[in-house]
Amino acid sequence: MNNGNNEDQNKIRRKKVSSSNNTNKPNNSSTENNSRTKSRKKNNKKDKFRFFRLTGVFILALLVVVAAVGTGLVFSSLKDVQPVTKALLDEKTYQTTKIYYANGDLLSNAPSVNKKEPVSLDKMSPHLKNAIVAIEDERFYEHNGVDIVGLARSAVKTLLGKTQGGSTIPMQVSKMLLTSSEQTLPRKVKDIYYAYEMSKTLSKEEILEAYLNNFSVGRGLIGAEAGAQGYFSKKAEKLELEEAALLAGSTKNPSAYRAYNAEKLDGTETKEDLENKILLYTHTADDDWDDSTDIDLNMLPKLKSWGLIDNDTADQIRAGTLIIRKAVLNPKAKARQEVVLGKMLELGYITQEEHDKAVAAKIEIKLPKVEDPVVSSVQDLIESEVVKALMNQGHTWDEADNLFRNGGLHIQTTIDPNMQDVLEETYANNSNFPQTRDNGTGVVQPQSAMVILDYRTGQIKALVGGRHIKGRKTLNRATTAQQPGSTIKPLSVYTPAIDTLEITQADSLSDARGGYEFNQNAKWNPSTTTAGSGYMSLRKALAYSSNTIAVKTAEMLGDSYEECVDVMLDYLKNFGISTLKDSKTGDINEGDRRFPALTLGGMTYGVSPLEMASAYGTLANGGVYIEPTIFSTIKTYDGTLLVKASPQENRVVSSEVAYVITDMLKAVVTEGIGGAASIGGKIDVAGKTGTTNGKLDAWFVGYTPYYVASTYIGDDAGRKDPNTQKTIPRQGVVGSSSSAAKLWSTVMKKVHANLTEAHFTPPDNIYFAKINLIDGGISSTGSNAAFINGTAPRRVSTQQVVKPPKEEESQEETPDNNDTSSDPPDNDNSNSDNNNNNNNNNNNNNNNSNNNSDNNNSNSNNNNSNNNSNNNNNDGGTTTPPDNSGGGTTTPPVEEPTE
Repeated sequence: MNNGNNEDQNKIRRKKVSSSNNTNKPNNSSTENNSRTKSRKKNNKKDKFRFFRLTGVFILALLVVVAAVGTGLVFSSLKDVQPVTKALLDEKTYQTTKIYYANGDLLSNAPSVNKKEPVSLDKMSPHLKNAIVAIEDERFYEHNGVDIVGLARSAVKTLLGKTQGGSTIPMQVSKMLLTSSEQTLPRKVKDIYYAYEMSKTLSKEEILEAYLNNFSVGRGLIGAEAGAQGYFSKKAEKLELEEAALLAGSTKNPSAYRAYNAEKLDGTETKEDLENKILLYTHTADDDWDDSTDIDLNMLPKLKSWGLIDNDTADQIRAGTLIIRKAVLNPKAKARQEVVLGKMLELGYITQEEHDKAVAAKIEIKLPKVEDPVVSSVQDLIESEVVKALMNQGHTWDEADNLFRNGGLHIQTTIDPNMQDVLEETYANNSNFPQTRDNGTGVVQPQSAMVILDYRTGQIKALVGGRHIKGRKTLNRATTAQQPGSTIKPLSVYTPAIDTLEITQADSLSDARGGYEFNQNAKWNPSTTTAGSGYMSLRKALAYSSNTIAVKTAEMLGDSYEECVDVMLDYLKNFGISTLKDSKTGDINEGDRRFPALTLGGMTYGVSPLEMASAYGTLANGGVYIEPTIFSTIKTYDGTLLVKASPQENRVVSSEVAYVITDMLKAVVTEGIGGAASIGGKIDVAGKTGTTNGKLDAWFVGYTPYYVASTYIGDDAGRKDPNTQKTIPRQGVVGSSSSAAKLWSTVMKKVHANLTEAHFTPPDNIYFAKINLIDGGISSTGSNAAFINGTAPRRVSTQQVVKPPKEEESQEETPDNNDTSSDPPDNDNSNSDNNNNNNNNNNNNNNNSNNNSDNNNSNSNNNNSNNNSNNNNNDGGTTTPPDNSGGGTTTPPVEEPTE
């Protein structure tokens, strides 16, 4: 209530004030209204002018800002320009990409056959000059570098949502040689500036010559001469009107309007249909090409009889490393050619009769017969990896290929010139290979490949992809998957086993055939490759490449067949193996989700020597995988960094697990069947042999404290007898994996010749214990084996260790069936179980001692200590195993990896 009274009083007070004020003024409402009306009209006029003033000020300010920004953009864009001279354009036109060794020496120039061949303007067809001017820059002879009319028209069409280039020929020369293909305003500003400067210092003919020597016509062909040779097998000065117009039409989009498309064979072609039209492309797992069809393969005998391909090419097509296509006129190119001819007619460069005749003329694609220069496999690999890296930067294949060949790039590779020389010299000497022959095909057999890596960086230091290479783009066996045989065992079986921290290299299993835990393996029932009647530790099983124990060890990786398979596949993928066929659908026998593939190496595709080297390098590198690389940087001619190699890295296992596997792989060389790989006692070698059925493939993959290297030997598959056209069967490698180990040693001895003594350094969490190689028990005289803290041998050995007689050389393919060993003191083989109780151990120990009493007595005179068994190297030969009691073999056994 009080509040209400106060409000009323306030209202009254306000009225009094108002009334009081009004008493001092005349009360003439009519006069006041008229005054207000006049004032309002006057203000409205003022407001209208104020709007125009504000708009003007805004536009002026905007122009000032735009001018300032534009001036700043121009100055910032032109801060690093250079004088334009004919000498500069010639330098850019004739520049080539240079490839350097790791030490900075020149390895080679990038190959440029049919890719860029600059010629003078008088060596080009007048039809081509006129066609280019007509379709690209019709006022070329009138403007001073920049066509203002063309730029304005381009701007208007851009605003209307249409695209049209406004670049003149001088502006395009600038983009080709002086700036870049970036779609940015600074680049456009530079192109305009250079175009004006070019027109001041060069004649129209000189500018046109620069353009015609550098424009892209598709298929990686650059310039008039390269286009004429690459599409029509003729010189640029000999181009007909219809051919010149076809080349000129490609400038709008070289990839879309290139002269021909690559199409599959249909099987009906005659020699005339395919002569000078055969295309061959390298085929890899990650490209977009379809595999060769039955039609392609069935055409190979005809193509060879017609002289269109040779035996080596046919072999590569069968092997899937090359695919074949035919060149067919591109209909888009033909349509674009007619647009060019129409423009030439419009501008008066040709008559109606010439136009009609050219439109109707048949375009005949004729690919040149050019022999690429012979280069090494390493140069081919550099090319493919650099082009791939440039494509990853957003370039098309054509652009990347052109950059590689003609961009004046500086490519710093990882290749060591001395190692590469050693490798190539070794491969040139036929005496380093068993039974060299060629069967009249012109390709020597057996073939081979070798890769050397610095495993700490992943850098490829040397690589050879074949023997007696005859040209470019030949089959690179270093990057081609081969059946790995037993070289797969350390990666898929023993590394996962040791990584459980429950299984050790002292665990002992029976090498006898049978006794598998899973039904699938019992049905498969792989044969033994060792003595087959006793037990041996995992250390000895790996050193002697026991197939049966590899399978039984793999069965301990999971509770089911499928779980074990998953574990092995996961480890192989982490080791960088990319050629696994891991599919849970379809026939299980057609993929790699099975024990035969994962334990013994009978894989669908196999593993390349390069990937095998990097996988073993993971173990040498303390369990860290580093993706292999062949170049470190790619720079432009002026030093601008385009690509820097950044290889993928991932930890596969701990350094302790990696060291235990390394210790086991050392035993392959010092105690097992890989002794031929030794390079002398001053530098440790760890590695593994590998052989497939019939000795068709032979491997040694090994590493030192310095480098890892992978060596493969084997006949090429699918070769045809040139006379009978029948398939030539592959022959087994004489000497089996021993030949591969010797080749590895021959190369690596030279590579390490000037290096200091080096041994593998164990991590802090590693200790050593001497074990008996049969029962795996701790022994006062045995092999010094590595263990991870927290793991240990399961028993004390009851067997004596005796040193067998020395042998000249242990041959992997020579079996010894005189082994009379009996069971070890524990392990139920049927269950592959290493966790028997102590009572069973004691009982088995007693039985085992009785069963071996005769054997021990017979060898009592030879009971010599073998404390230094790991260091017994016979100058590169095989050292004898440190035991010969029950399960030991004086001659290493045959390795039989796949079934």
